[in-house]
Amino acid sequence: MIFDGVNVSYNLDFRSTKDDAWYACGVVLDGKKLRVKFMDFVQSCHDEVFSIADFPTHREIEQFLLRFRPTSEPIDENECSKVIEGMTVSATYTTDGLVRFFDAIVDAVHYKEHKPDKCLCTFLLFWQHGPEEGNITAASIDDLCLIMSGAIDPRVTEFAKLVKEKLRGASSKSSLTSKTPFLSKKTSSNQTLNKLQEFSGNGDSCYSEFSEGRERFNTQLIDQDRDMGGVKDTGFHHYIILENLEKNLSPILITDFIHEQTSITAQAYVFPSLSTETYARGAIVSNNKSKLKRIYEFINNPNHFIASSSGRPWVIPEEILRIGTFNINLQSLQPKYENQNTGSKLMIVLLGTEEYMRAKQLKNIYLEFRDHLNGLVEKLDKEEKKNKHPLSSN
Repeated sequence: MIFDGVNVSYNLDFRSTKDDAWYACGVVLDGKKLRVKFMDFVQSCHDEVFSIADFPTHREIEQFLLRFRPTSEPIDENECSKVIEGMTVSATYTTDGLVRFFDAIVDAVHYKEHKPDKCLCTFLLFWQHGPEEGNITAASIDDLCLIMSGAIDPRVTEFAKLVKEKLRGASSKSSLTSKTPFLSKKTSSNQTLNKLQEFSGNGDSCYSEFSEGRERFNTQLIDQDRDMGGVKDTGFHHYIILENLEKNLSPILITDFIHEQTSITAQAYVFPSLSTETYARGAIVSNNKSKLKRIYEFINNPNHFIASSSGRPWVIPEEILRIGTFNINLQSLQPKYENQNTGSKLMIVLLGTEEYMRAKQLKNIYLEFRDHLNGLVEKLDKEEKKNKHPLSSN
């Protein structure tokens, strides 16, 4: 199709910002604007147009890129064996004659013998977004499409490049006009904290948490260990702790994997570990409780394990979702990953496979080790308390 003299190739799926559904589309790059044109709605009034000025941070343009993917492929009647439990598919949702596509996880498959030209199988879908979000419904093979991976239209990546160049330019100008605060011997601790807070430029600064006094700090410690609920617009985030991760696992791989499987965008951290430890700990963070709960349910699904390419299974050490503050400066603690595609790929290991049995065995070994370590910690704690409160001599 031609638009203003430019040939439009409808080779993408785009997750619309208007109704969150996936649509077949093509893109046109016009200077500093990217126009998304929908294959089934050719009138320009239906286009979604984005300017480089719409993305004030790197994170927002990265999230925008996740709205694009190669066109999903329908599944033939005789190819139903390609659909397995735990995989994410693009599924149809029809209302008032309008067919839209949303992502769903295949919760179960009820296979039936049938002729090649007519599939009789039933697929139970756990919807990841859209009107049925969080619900499980039944579907047929005609309702499903396979989500494809691969490179997206170069015009999208070129647009993202323009945005990042603009952000780098803005960052350079900012660095020329701002100076790092130097601490004077005459500056009190409170003044120092206030100055650092001013230069931090955001409310998530670790310094701002302490500058408001001991009372708030104590409240955070209490809130951090309570079950999540109802905290909004306070700077707090919901998070889950992960253990038994590969030490070279990149946080970007975690976020990409979670988004690919659940269509949810979250933050991830992999914490530094001791040289004597064979594993790492991490966290998945979100400012949305319900979305984090869906991530937790996906990871903790008894029908599969999330494991590295070497077979190391993820372990969630506790059955609670936490709330607390996660400072963006934690990113500076993340190791540098020159090659994110080596040694730390993630996969879903399904129930009924040899890989699942091996992952279960490894998880049990890790939990046994962890229980033993917790016992030693409790013993150490008791001894320390004895030393702090020795029996008074008469």
